[in-house]
Amino acid sequence: MKINDNPVQIHMIWADEDFFRLFDTPFILGSPEDVMSRPNAIALSESEAKKYFGDSDPLGQMFEHTIWKNTPPLEVVAVFKDYPKNSSFSGFKIIAPFMHNFEAVVYRQITWIRSEFETFCLLVENANPESVNTKMQKIVSDATADQQMTFTPQLQRLTDIYLHSKKYSNQSRDLKREIGDIERVKMMLLLSVIILLVACINYMNLSTVRAQKRSREIGISKTVGALRIELITRLTLETAIFTFISFVIAFILSWGLFPEFKELIGSSDLSFGLALQPLYLCIALLIWIVMTLLAASYPALYMSGFPPLTAIRSQSMPGSSHAIVRKALTILQFAVAIVLIAWALIIQEQIKFVNNKDLGYNHRNLIGITIHDDNPVALLDELNALSSVEMISRETRLGNFFGVSENLLFRDPDDKTGFPLKPNGADPNYVDFMQMKFIAGTTFPEMRFDQIRIRDTIINGRSTRMLADDNSTPIILNRAAVDYLGITPEEAIGQRVRGQFSGTIGYPVVCGVIENYHFESLHRPIGGVCIHFGLTAYKRFLLLRVAEGNLQEQIKIYGEIYKKYFPNNPYNPRFIDQEVEKLYDGERRTARIAVVFSILAILVACMGVFGLTAYMAEQRTKEIGIRKVVGASVWDIVKLFTGNYVKLLCISLVIAIPVAWWAGVQYLQNFAYRISISWWIFAVAVLITVALTLLTVGVLAMKAAMTNPVKSLMTE
Repeated sequence: MKINDNPVQIHMIWADEDFFRLFDTPFILGSPEDVMSRPNAIALSESEAKKYFGDSDPLGQMFEHTIWKNTPPLEVVAVFKDYPKNSSFSGFKIIAPFMHNFEAVVYRQITWIRSEFETFCLLVENANPESVNTKMQKIVSDATADQQMTFTPQLQRLTDIYLHSKKYSNQSRDLKREIGDIERVKMMLLLSVIILLVACINYMNLSTVRAQKRSREIGISKTVGALRIELITRLTLETAIFTFISFVIAFILSWGLFPEFKELIGSSDLSFGLALQPLYLCIALLIWIVMTLLAASYPALYMSGFPPLTAIRSQSMPGSSHAIVRKALTILQFAVAIVLIAWALIIQEQIKFVNNKDLGYNHRNLIGITIHDDNPVALLDELNALSSVEMISRETRLGNFFGVSENLLFRDPDDKTGFPLKPNGADPNYVDFMQMKFIAGTTFPEMRFDQIRIRDTIINGRSTRMLADDNSTPIILNRAAVDYLGITPEEAIGQRVRGQFSGTIGYPVVCGVIENYHFESLHRPIGGVCIHFGLTAYKRFLLLRVAEGNLQEQIKIYGEIYKKYFPNNPYNPRFIDQEVEKLYDGERRTARIAVVFSILAILVACMGVFGLTAYMAEQRTKEIGIRKVVGASVWDIVKLFTGNYVKLLCISLVIAIPVAWWAGVQYLQNFAYRISISWWIFAVAVLITVALTLLTVGVLAMKAAMTNPVKSLMTE
């Protein structure tokens, strides 16, 4: 678009006249009626109006088309307040009336083949969404029965859009909408709970170990008449003070580390102010109460149960059952650390597998550029003359990243289900350009769109594009599509196949079959692909395969050439390998989160081990001195401390390895193509846990063992 002869790139949302009635939108200038009742009218958000027109009056300003040059310009007739940042409509900055603009500019007939639009429904009170869903699907199924469509509408609550729309990610990307992932939220919640539990276990263990020093205090309190409930209350209040101080420190650390946290989870719009809202402050208060009760429960019950006289006289902690509980809690700590480390390693290995996987085509050194000319001969000639450009091709879907629309391939007239097929219009050299592999046949010849014989047929009162009965339009299928037909690649060559291809129904001729390639992420199995020359209007993406070198300088040169032919269009080159990497941004964030929480888990566990060992060394000072006097070596003292932990670690392995394997399998189920979990992953997780634990214990044991025995025997 152009504003006052200045080229701009905009993202426009097309909506019908019910949008502003369904969603209350405050208007600053103009009204919803102004937008929806006038042809070629648009409404801007307050921020967008400020961006383009500053303090000037935006009403009456014109957006001129640079693509559809014969289309009248769009006039700004209204300005509305920006939708909140935490709204699913925060990206809706420019809204235009669907029926006046979209149909006039792009599609000139009402059709069922466009399945990527969002439709919002306001159900009557007490309506059953499942019943409405079933009826809606039947309506669409009946209406598209003769058009061989493959989409099924699905109702989704408005409040579920952000966290429950991962399977609609292509559509959300088209609408410039940032979406979350409920599974990642659950994962972070679970990991947070695990870390808190490990910290609580530390507190329980250290509190019960210190019970010996407090036994006399408790015994005296009971002797002078203190009730057990009073002791429990006092011990719980002590814990509450500790946890409250911890919450304050945690809040300060959260504020300081918030930018890193936003980068970790990939949410740039997240604001720390959310943590200060009443709801979240209440949740924090609830967490504080729960953590206090959980951390204080066992120590308070344990210490308040000491018999008064025994507590006053005892030099050691009464009862061995509590030592067993303490060991069980320590085993649980070790098991958690091993599971998290193994899980993080599994994620890292899967990402490494994804990065090294042969996708069936070469996506390296590919640059995609949007063009708005179906026959840019001069541009192609000038780019081809550059030594840095090895090859050029064009396609309708950038880098094979198909949108939400799917077509169907049928075996025969009796096949009512069909096989989902992803279409892509491309140049004849496209297969060679992408370095795909032909397994039968060859590519199609150079053609013009007007050479494809298409007729409009009325089906159930609707106009439908169909290939002429005597057409010989060539197409290329992949192995998956041919396998569905039940024939070999060689048998497919020259055969007419039935289906819908880029919105056109007919029987094109198979001219080539290529090996399967991953046109979607490895989360999904490879489906059917149809590559054709011109069943769609034009190929709007120019692909350049460039030589290794200074890519930034090359990009600049390509931009200068591009601007010679499209001076009013934005130049936004995209690297195809970066587009591939974006498919796994979620997995990379998950891996970073897993690593961070694994480090936290092992750190907290080691802190607990350090505290226990330090206290045990203090309590056994005389014993260590006597052992050294009677001839014990430093190594003997170290073994005395580490022996118990080695036993606990061995028990934790029996628990942790099956749990870690199960967690890894559950994660890998998200991928159609995945690694096999190797034994070395668990071995590394165990070695890391054992090494850090023994290092922690060993340092304190060495310090205690090297103390002068005379000094040790003089204590107490």
